[in-house]
Amino acid sequence: MRIRLEGEGSEKTMETLETQISDLRSRLDRAAQIFVAKDNDLERLDKEKEKLQQAHNRYKQRMR
Repeated sequence: MRIRLEGEGSEKTMETLETQISDLRSRLDRAAQIFVAKDNDLERLDKEKEKLQQAHNRYKQRMR
């Protein structure tokens, strides 16, 4: 089955369109995985920063 895409002036098969859609879905899934991983990294770094801040504050208290 062939369809004509308006404005492009070229024909593409449904198979080609399905392949492109599948590729875009894969890219979107990968982007979502990367986003979650980065969010986890940020959360871990925030916790590490908080621990360092607490250690710094304890050190300042001892110095007084």
